[in-house]
Amino acid sequence: MGGNSQMSHLYAVELSGQIEGDAIAVLDKLEAKLMGADIMVISCAKLIRVDFSAAGTLLNWVSAREAENRAVQFTDVNRLVAAFFNVIGITEHARVLTRVD
Repeated sequence: MGGNSQMSHLYAVELSGQIEGDAIAVLDKLEAKLMGADIMVISCAKLIRVDFSAAGTLLNWVSAREAENRAVQFTDVNRLVAAFFNVIGITEHARVLTRVD
């Protein structure tokens, strides 16, 4: 591999269950795990739902990462959550890949 300074740092974490309210604590945990990541892959395979307030916080978080030139990708998102992310505007700042089941 060598010491290529152009190599992106990729980190993967997951969101699960239900995310409600301001979601700051959830995002603080994500941020701690994703320190130094240029590409953040967030698995949503176990994510059931996100409420409106949490989605707003998530949108702000994702757009802040985009401003830092860091890529956010949500994977295995259920169709309902993916549609909600689209309506809220998260898909304008991050890749959202739906589950295929």
